[in-house]
Amino acid sequence: MFSGGSVDWGRGDSHPHLCGDCKYRALEAEQKAAQAERERQEQERQEEEAQASKGGGWRGRWRS
Repeated sequence: MFSGGSVDWGRGDSHPHLCGDCKYRALEAEQKAAQAERERQEQERQEEEAQASKGGGWRGRWRS
């Protein structure tokens, strides 16, 4: 984790109003949220693929 002190965050400072420690925590939280969203989307995609492969979708129910 960040160990205090002054940090030069460059031009792209996304949280100019926060100190170094708080800024680090905010950026870390944003990264975790983005990762969680990617994982949720991947899980949703896998579930949709699994559903589609179970009989070819809704039309597969009508085939005999």
